[in-house]
Amino acid sequence: MKFYPLTVREVIDETVQARSFRLRPDGAHAHLFGYKPGQFLTFRIPQGDGHIERCYSLSSAPSSDAELKVTVKRVRDGFGSNWFNDVPKPGDAIEVAPPSGRFVLRSRDRQPVLFAGGSGITPVISLIKQALHETALAPRLFYANTDTDQIIFRREIDDLCARFPGRLDCHHHIDAQSGLADAGRIREFVGGRLDCDFFVCGPAPFMDLTEDVLSGLGVGDRHVFIERFTMPEDGDGDAGAEVPAAGAGAVESFRATLDGAEHEVPYLAGQTLLRSMLSRGLDPVYSCEDAHCGSCMVIRRSGEVAMRKSTVLSKRDKERGYILLCQAVPQSDDVWVDCDA
Repeated sequence: MKFYPLTVREVIDETVQARSFRLRPDGAHAHLFGYKPGQFLTFRIPQGDGHIERCYSLSSAPSSDAELKVTVKRVRDGFGSNWFNDVPKPGDAIEVAPPSGRFVLRSRDRQPVLFAGGSGITPVISLIKQALHETALAPRLFYANTDTDQIIFRREIDDLCARFPGRLDCHHHIDAQSGLADAGRIREFVGGRLDCDFFVCGPAPFMDLTEDVLSGLGVGDRHVFIERFTMPEDGDGDAGAEVPAAGAGAVESFRATLDGAEHEVPYLAGQTLLRSMLSRGLDPVYSCEDAHCGSCMVIRRSGEVAMRKSTVLSKRDKERGYILLCQAVPQSDDVWVDCDA
């Protein structure tokens, strides 16, 4: 993954705990930073004599924003989020990798219903702006926060509601006033509108709850899209685990479906499936390579794999057979991964 300097053009205080950063690449690299609403950027953040990498979602949309914008909420003891909220100022350069991510609008016919919790609004507002500015869709938003002071983009959401009357429907759920969002409130918000595309981003319990409700209502997996980020600062408990070795039987190769083609990929001993695919010139989607972003989620069709870290995957993801290419090491000689699923 290559990083390029982006200049901080503006710093915006969204709430006491969250800031937005308008960024601009130089002319030579501008073409690398075209993006789809809902995607994210990976940042290289200085730390001592080295650096760490962190992923943050874009809250801008090309059709409505002249510059890229990311929004970062401060997390207690979180190095990356605190660095962003304390250090960068206009004129500074930050090392950034080109956009990535699959949390994007899939249809211009199915209405988007969006669920955001806290800073999970960041990629969600990007999708809302695209839907309003580029399509005839009428997005509906369920936005949960602990209290009104924590509502990120409150003014921007109000402005969008005013500019697009009858199209953007926003329901604010405030825990301090109504208690935590529960299954009943989410079912009530969905109502009978099941022929929609559903987008979910926020704290893990909120996403799991929403996913369970949608499943219980009969919404198919193909129409539920979830954006998960898990950083070490968020309590990634297996961050120090060793990469497992390949299974006892010699694993010489594995099968991969990518871009409609079947590949027999020689396995590089001691490496992940992703590294083995890259060594053969294949180009599956990936970003952070540290189980933070979920970009390299694929379906395991057969065989057994072990993963160093998998916190970004929900229980339901695992039950459906999703694995992370960047963490998976084959444990049997019949591994088949489907990158197109």
